[in-house]
Amino acid sequence: MEDEKSKALEELEEDYGEETEIDLIPKTQPGLPNFSMQENGEVQPENFIVDVLKSKLEVGKIVNTLEEAYLLYCQYAHAKGFSVRKGEQRCFSHSDELQSKEFNCSCEGLKDEKRSSKKIPIYQKLLTRTNCKAKLKISRENGGQWRVSRFVEEHNHEMFAHDQTHLLRSARNISHAKKSTLEAMVNAGISVSAAVSFMENEACGSENLGFTRKDAYDHMSRLKKHTKVENGDATALIKYFINTANKENYFYWNVQLDDDDRVMNFFFRDYRSAVDYENFGDVLSIDTTYRTNKYNLICAPFAGINHHMQNVMFGLAFMSDETESSFEWLFTTFLDSMNGKQPQTIFSDQCQAMMNAIETVFPHSHHRLCQWHINQNAPSHFGSLNGDSAFKQLWYKCMTYCESEDEFEATWKYMIDTYNLDDHRWLNGMYRLREKWATAFSSGRFSAGLLATSRSEATNMTLKRYVTK
Repeated sequence: MEDEKSKALEELEEDYGEETEIDLIPKTQPGLPNFSMQENGEVQPENFIVDVLKSKLEVGKIVNTLEEAYLLYCQYAHAKGFSVRKGEQRCFSHSDELQSKEFNCSCEGLKDEKRSSKKIPIYQKLLTRTNCKAKLKISRENGGQWRVSRFVEEHNHEMFAHDQTHLLRSARNISHAKKSTLEAMVNAGISVSAAVSFMENEACGSENLGFTRKDAYDHMSRLKKHTKVENGDATALIKYFINTANKENYFYWNVQLDDDDRVMNFFFRDYRSAVDYENFGDVLSIDTTYRTNKYNLICAPFAGINHHMQNVMFGLAFMSDETESSFEWLFTTFLDSMNGKQPQTIFSDQCQAMMNAIETVFPHSHHRLCQWHINQNAPSHFGSLNGDSAFKQLWYKCMTYCESEDEFEATWKYMIDTYNLDDHRWLNGMYRLREKWATAFSSGRFSAGLLATSRSEATNMTLKRYVTK
């Protein structure tokens, strides 16, 4: 048997080159090449790779470093079909030097129900924790070598198929070379999507690239994101607010600082905004999808409609992040600037943190989700139903054209039963939020005819046209 494995390893090296040698640890990413089964041979490369890697993870085997152990376990995991999560670690007594480290299957543990919010989430996350016990533990004596002290193979869940393992989180990593290529292409004016498509073609498929489009977008966002305002600009901003407040008696402004006393979020409104809100503040539209400054801060205009159906601005905020605590600070500041008057209806996009903050700060307001954003997101969940015009008509009727709650319930039930959608996760989640997007549940609330946050987006376009960074 050992002779067969040695012969098979030599054949692999000849066919695929030195980079596929099992003893080598990848320097850029922990994934393995996608070997295909040999039709005329007795050895199946995938199973052979699992066997060889498993032999290197047996209890008592020596590993040189923690990084080598992690990458070796990732190789085994991706060949097997599961993802890896770094687990517990222990140090020697009275020392910061590590004594042991665990690497677990990503399905390890169970969801903490005590920490789960009672608020209805917009997006239903898949339950991935199955309390799987599979793990690798390495440890060492004081000053000694790292050795495998425990290796649990058994999983209590299904493995991913080989054509899906490149999507696992622990299999994805953007190497330094690929980061440089991506950044150079984007800086040259090429979109992130086009750059990733080019790199996928060069790698002969997305499964060989080593990262996903979302990873690329996240990387570029981190490069561009400057979440704190520099001291000189922060001083100039506060000086501007103070000078304006001295000239205008009713000018209001507030700034939120982080733990290092750097500006994170700020809000301001003038006297005209306060007067407009007093008269037309029954409907409030908030949109946080626009960035218009050199720090890439989130521009958040508070917009409404006057008696001529024209846009009016109630205030303007710039935010460094979209966390629930930041939104709570912003909405509390806005209410304080408007003497505590709460709007009847608030429109916003689908942001879970914003929804939670609105329920906390505006308990007497009716929160409506933007129908335009919902319709933009819906096709990605409908699948084959996108081509069914009858289904689309039922969906649009549920959104806008039902005149009563009873009619909505009857239409929704007919749609679900007709297309056997009882187990459709996205539709079930939207049904739990029906009071926030279906017009049948808002007939008794004043909304000035709005169904979306388009008023705020129109304000964004005005800012883009007339305000420089």
